[in-house]
Amino acid sequence: MITAVQRYFHLKPEDNRKLMLMGVVFLLAGISEMMNYTSFMAIFNTRVGIMILPIMYGIEACLLPLEGWLLSFFSQRIAKPRFMSRLYLLFVSIGLLNGVILLCFRWLELEWIGFYFIMFITSNFVIRQQTLLMWSTAFDLCPTQQAKRLMPVFVLLAIIGGIIAGLASTTLATLLGSELLYMIAALLLLAAFPSFIHAIRKYLVPLSFQEEQAPQGERSSYYWSRIFRSPFLLLVVGIMTVMPALYFVMEYQYFTKAQQAFPNESELTSFYGMMVVLLFIAAFILQLISTKLMDKLGATNTILLISLIFVACFGITSLFIDHSMALIMVAIGYSFTYLLLYYFAEPSYQFFFKMLPLQHRDGYRYTAQGIASSAGILLGSGISLLHSQWQVSLTLQAIIGLVLAVLLVAIAWGAKSLYIKELIANLQQSTKDYIAELLESMRHERVRKAIVQQLQQGDVLLQQFTLELLIRQPDQALYQVLWQYAENRQGKLKALALSAIHPQSWQQVKLAQYKLLIRDEDDQVRAIGYRQLFLSSQLLSTQLRNEYIEQARRDISLLVNYEAWTVTSDLNELQLELQQQLQKGNEAAQLACQLIGERHLDSMIMDVMMCMLSQSQAVKLTAVRVIGQISDKDMVTSLMEFLVGADIELNKAIEEALLSLGESANEELLRFVVSPNQEQWSKAVSVLSVNGKEQHIESIVIPTCVSKLQELSASHRMYEQIAATNQAQWIELARERTTDIVKQQLDTIWKVMIRYSDERAVTLLREAVENEQEEIRDHGIEILSEGFGHNKLSAELLNYYRGREVEQEERKEVTDPWLQAIAIKAGAEKGELLLMNNWEYLGALDKIVFLKQSPLFQDISIDELGRIASIAHEKTYEENEYLLQQGEQSTKLFIVLEGHVELSGTNEDGVEGTLAIIGEKMSIGEASLFDDSPSKISAQVLFGQVHVLEISGDEVVKLVRLYPEIGVGLLRSISHRLHALEQMLLKLG
Repeated sequence: MITAVQRYFHLKPEDNRKLMLMGVVFLLAGISEMMNYTSFMAIFNTRVGIMILPIMYGIEACLLPLEGWLLSFFSQRIAKPRFMSRLYLLFVSIGLLNGVILLCFRWLELEWIGFYFIMFITSNFVIRQQTLLMWSTAFDLCPTQQAKRLMPVFVLLAIIGGIIAGLASTTLATLLGSELLYMIAALLLLAAFPSFIHAIRKYLVPLSFQEEQAPQGERSSYYWSRIFRSPFLLLVVGIMTVMPALYFVMEYQYFTKAQQAFPNESELTSFYGMMVVLLFIAAFILQLISTKLMDKLGATNTILLISLIFVACFGITSLFIDHSMALIMVAIGYSFTYLLLYYFAEPSYQFFFKMLPLQHRDGYRYTAQGIASSAGILLGSGISLLHSQWQVSLTLQAIIGLVLAVLLVAIAWGAKSLYIKELIANLQQSTKDYIAELLESMRHERVRKAIVQQLQQGDVLLQQFTLELLIRQPDQALYQVLWQYAENRQGKLKALALSAIHPQSWQQVKLAQYKLLIRDEDDQVRAIGYRQLFLSSQLLSTQLRNEYIEQARRDISLLVNYEAWTVTSDLNELQLELQQQLQKGNEAAQLACQLIGERHLDSMIMDVMMCMLSQSQAVKLTAVRVIGQISDKDMVTSLMEFLVGADIELNKAIEEALLSLGESANEELLRFVVSPNQEQWSKAVSVLSVNGKEQHIESIVIPTCVSKLQELSASHRMYEQIAATNQAQWIELARERTTDIVKQQLDTIWKVMIRYSDERAVTLLREAVENEQEEIRDHGIEILSEGFGHNKLSAELLNYYRGREVEQEERKEVTDPWLQAIAIKAGAEKGELLLMNNWEYLGALDKIVFLKQSPLFQDISIDELGRIASIAHEKTYEENEYLLQQGEQSTKLFIVLEGHVELSGTNEDGVEGTLAIIGEKMSIGEASLFDDSPSKISAQVLFGQVHVLEISGDEVVKLVRLYPEIGVGLLRSISHRLHALEQMLLKLG
């Protein structure tokens, strides 16, 4: 059952925990809300009179601005989680207090007419704000895309709650009475409070702890002015005003007809209950049908569709209000307006506020609601008074409602257009959620026109960005525009325009047009032309198709050859061709690997494995990714072994490959969870935290994470031992290594926590517990103490961040070889076995110490420096010997260990001059590594021998790509030398 629900609503694993917590709240709150509503409305209508309803709505309209101002005021001065929990408890308190008074009236046979007015206003306040609180809480807990997945489920649960409430009201009203039903509604809301507060603490508190630490309130006038200055927000307020007004008009007509048919209070309550059951069953069916449609429509189109349904409801009501079927037709209209307003429109409103900052979101919400509710009730009660006070017919009243519904459609259309503009305006400062919203909005014609207009701009970068957006969201309607654009462009822009054409639109392209594309000068354009030509089977006979495939195979471009390989049907011939390309290496091997993955040529897995030994980084990375596509669990061990000594890019590619293998890799990965190698452990745990089964996570992964946290304490203790030796260079190295170990292990452990919580919440919580400000840090630790995420792991993280010592029997030994080697060098650790186990690390430490002192490598971790040390070779040059000569190609980077080197050069007139004297820890040769030009200077040994570390130019280029800090260091070195040259020129001047 649960699996079916997840599949139907496209739920992801990270949605489950929020669904379990907030699902209970929505179910119980749905029961409570409808039971509250049916009971208090029945009590008021029978004991006070339905003719007073418009007056009560007018009184509410006068109070609503004050209500909105107070809520906005407190929402900005009380931390968000505390404000929400207090507001919830206020709802419960109002319900319990009113329930107690009603029961006292009943049992003591008391009566005070004034209480029913108070009950009406306070109960309406609870229902109105309870609905808003539920939706806003759910939206604040979830990123936008997750909210779109979960909100239909929450709506469904609230609807089921309404059905249960209707059944309860129908069957229990005559047995228990309306007063006891009202009290039960308050108790159900109280029963949902533990789940509500748990969700707040688990998901919202980590997102808002900084606001809670120092809540900053804006004046209400701030929100008023911002709303009235924004056309978009004004239209949103307009929608939020007119929809409730129409609902109140429909509600008045419904209550009037129901009161005429059922004058008895118990009978009226039972009728209300029966209607609730029927309308919520209809809503249940509607929700199942409309979920996917609403997901495609988006927020603004949902509002527009609801507006059109409002028009239909008032149209039908105006036709049948005086008919014998009036009660049935009005009840149907009332059911639709109620459900669409509170269960579809209210959630959709929240998308309008998702673009606003979290700390101001509630301020805007409550201010907008205060304005809209007051105006909406005034408008609705005013139209209702036309009948109750001025005897206007119900038919004319329904026609006025119809006109207002048409106006609502116009407002919704305007809001839709401005919403799209708001999304585009916020694109640069938005997250992935807003990018997705923009791509979704590109389905609409107005947005497409706005996007296409950018292609006419002169800015090439803007045109490129527009084409890339269109590639992500192809549109058949843009075929002619993109084709004409491509005909007038060359190179990259032409290729992008062709790539943006919708796949089905290529069916309109004629063979003559294809011929022009495959003769184009640009490789990418020809490749696209052949690709689409091969897909257009109706244009080519088998013979002609084979001729074009052979033509593409003979093309000088590998990209074009690739398109021929993708459609080659003879697999034996294809494999021979691909093996030849693999042997060529570089781009040919990369494309061959890519094709093996796309065509799932499992028989060539060993050929791909050999590419992992390639000297080309691009080929190696492609091979690893392909292994993830076509291999099985047998390749897991090989991939994990490649992790040892892997650089950042290869490390990431291996993780992607392991993730691609899915659950089939789990059995092998579990063996590496206990690996002493830090990289292997980290990768195994990271992948299992995504793909692993719950039983394996609980029994194997979590215990190893706990053990690693205890090892961190051991690392801190070893650092303290090294610090006690008072050897500055080893202390600094130990401090940096300990920091690296802590970061790497905590990165992995927090990834496991994401499985049990929300990624945003986990990220912010970690920032909190590691914050330098004590108050923020204490707040994060307090969240951990509440049992955030996985209880056992949370408790161990809490112990670690609180700095608690591990019990003696639970203490772990340090397993990191670098830290052990540093301890041996510093004399903090001794022992022949320890020395033998860390011999290779001890040998590299001297190089690392020196590299660390060089400005080029001062920001690189010790683990990465170990890899750099393995490619850096020591060499000695004698006096007067040249490291590099002017006019020759520089192929190495030199770092001076000891001695001095003179940099000199000869100008066009043959005049030779000294530019600089290079000493220890300085570098030579960096200026000529990134182009093919010969060196402009000579570097000659001065005053005896010079000891240097040499790194080949290809390795330096690779290091700069992997570690931008090295590139910054090279720029810093070149800049320093340029400044020295400027000073020399100034002196000569």
